Amino acid sequence: MAEYAQTRDELLGHLRDQIAFMKQSASSYDEGFEGEGKRLAVIIRVLVHDTSNSTSLLTLLNKKNIKFYDSATPYAPRNLFPYSGLAMMRISTSEGASHVAPLDGGAPTRSRTRKIPFNVWWDNMFVIRGKDQQTFTRKDLVLTVANKEGGAHIDPKLDQAYTNLSRFNSIGWRAVIRGVDQDFKNTPVLPSIRQIAHEVLKTLRDSVVDLFPTTDPLWGTFQAYEEHCQMLNAKRLKGET
Repeated sequence: MAEYAQTRDELLGHLRDQIAFMKQSASSYDEGFEGEGKRLAVIIRVLVHDTSNSTSLLTLLNKKNIKFYDSATPYAPRNLFPYSGLAMMRISTSEGASHVAPLDGGAPTRSRTRKIPFNVWWDNMFVIRGKDQQTFTRKDLVLTVANKEGGAHIDPKLDQAYTNLSRFNSIGWRAVIRGVDQDFKNTPVLPSIRQIAHEVLKTLRDSVVDLFPTTDPLWGTFQAYEEHCQMLNAKRLKGET
């Protein structure tokens, strides 16, 4: 059967759509629907993940050689505690303890401006290390959530190390609130996916300026997302969320 090669304009339309999808899912996640992290994982996969059978959208547009924002807190090899570089811990006397995506907030040690090559960002540095010493890269988290945890497919069997992280608290953190020792309400998996999406959106904002005219609606999407993040961070500083 004959095949049709999509034009560059059509590919740019797909990129515009994927960015809009990511913005909408990110906003929904931030409003409390953590399951949107699964859809964010699929969008990230579409944008950046190449295999022998499929080509990422950024590769199709010759944009894969860009550097990506890295907002992870630095890993200290001598630190024997579990490490969660993308998500941060939030403890509230009224709402309990949870892992959240810091976006552009968080500790001063978390960079807002550092960029690194894609292959390092994606699969050559881990962003989670549990108390069992198992480590996870951005690629590990995104592809597991997209391919096995309901983003685009559900697999009846999961890798045991990921299962320990996502089901049995292998990160190991607990909180004492008003004298009561308690578990965190979630794991760092989906908050880390949300933070990865934030890194991707910031990266794309910087790197697609030559692909779209300044009058394109895409720039309004980026502006709306930036305003959303600023408002969310302001609320967090006030303790409203």
